[in-house]
Amino acid sequence: LYDRLESCDSIEDVTKSFSRRYGKKNMEPSVRYLYSQIMECLVYLTNNSSIQNEIFRFIMQASVLYERRFIREAFKTLSKAKQLADNFEQDILLMLIRRMEIVYITETGFGEITERDLVGKQTKLNECQKVTRSTNMHVSLYSTLNYRLHYQDIRSNNQKNNMNDLILSELNLVSNNYYHGFESMKLHLLFQASYYLHTGSYKSAIRYYTELLHLFDEYEYLKQNPPVYYFSTLEGIINGLLSAGIYNEIPVFIEKLNALSKPEYPKDFLLKIDWAVFFTQIQYLISTGHFPEAKQVCMEHEETLYKKVKLLYLENQLKLYVYSSIVYLCNDEIKKANTYIKKILREGKFFHVFPVYRIALLLELIIDVELGEYELLDNKIRSVKRILKKELQVYQTEKLVLKFVSIYPVRAYDKSKLRLWKKMEKDIWKVRKDKFEKHLLNIFDFSVWIESRLTGRTFVQVNNMQTGTAEEKACL
Repeated sequence: LYDRLESCDSIEDVTKSFSRRYGKKNMEPSVRYLYSQIMECLVYLTNNSSIQNEIFRFIMQASVLYERRFIREAFKTLSKAKQLADNFEQDILLMLIRRMEIVYITETGFGEITERDLVGKQTKLNECQKVTRSTNMHVSLYSTLNYRLHYQDIRSNNQKNNMNDLILSELNLVSNNYYHGFESMKLHLLFQASYYLHTGSYKSAIRYYTELLHLFDEYEYLKQNPPVYYFSTLEGIINGLLSAGIYNEIPVFIEKLNALSKPEYPKDFLLKIDWAVFFTQIQYLISTGHFPEAKQVCMEHEETLYKKVKLLYLENQLKLYVYSSIVYLCNDEIKKANTYIKKILREGKFFHVFPVYRIALLLELIIDVELGEYELLDNKIRSVKRILKKELQVYQTEKLVLKFVSIYPVRAYDKSKLRLWKKMEKDIWKVRKDKFEKHLLNIFDFSVWIESRLTGRTFVQVNNMQTGTAEEKACL
């Protein structure tokens, strides 16, 4: 069965091939048995790959020794597990070990332990429970914040204020928490950095992410295997730098991402790194106006990342197609850009829940205009408007794009274009100065595209002017 799974292209082929040789009745028990064997092999192979597994191994050894009445050896082994769990801040496992220790002491008739020592062990167990409860509350707040930010862009001060309940709860938790270990500090800094990044306070976000990097450097031995939170921190810093227009620091953090790609890490984590490096390079090159180089990066990943696109998270699949479309649009390869937008629209039922999907819809309108396909343009504009009506808050950029494409085809005369530019210029500059609009413009600067179509300058020329202005502001 395993050989057939490796050689056949689909599950149907495996089933037919196996059933033809061994009979259909044997298929289900063979699948169950193969699954259990593979799981046992994987558990055995990863037995020593993390500190949690090592602690669990000591716990199981202590349990086996205790059952066979090797009492002293059981307590020694538990002591090793306790030391490891304490050193590596594995609070849940530490709580389990401390409780096992008290149970063993009680069941063996207390031995030579004094009441004071017993009460001391019970007190430490209670303290461990408090720390675990506090950490659990922090994890809950952080995951709730991420959930809200994942499905909703912060587009106004009102939406920002809707996060106040989480901010107040988190600050209250930090101020009342007597324990300030690595895990507590890590979750606090991650929470604050994520909040500031998504509400447009990029300098504050970068400050918190930088503190987080220092914390990881200080507690190097407490990094997870794989280092998931360290990876998230690097992503956060990169997003903050890109949003703030501080582009000269990006290559340093791309190198840090590349350094995380180690063969001993799981393949899904390595794919995340590949995706993050690709995504950062594309964002960096687009933001700095290096469009041919961005196209080259896309071409270099044709055989690796693009062929594994279905293994990425849905949102990352969507972003891959959106940014690929943007790269080719910026290189004036409109038809190639259109192929990626079509891929998104074909699978719209999977992608529509993500905020980036609305950017794909706006890009479709722009591509239709560039290709001169005006027949269905009005219908598509109405469709986008219906989708945006469901949103609590609409970006001004979205309104601007819809307004501009609705007047197409634009007259070819330069004077009429300049008159239209005079009317729209004020709105465009208003959009560029709004920190909440920046989130959308950082993906694709629609204002640059509109300006280039009305002023006679190329997209590259207008983009380079804006990039220079952003870098000057960042330096100031």
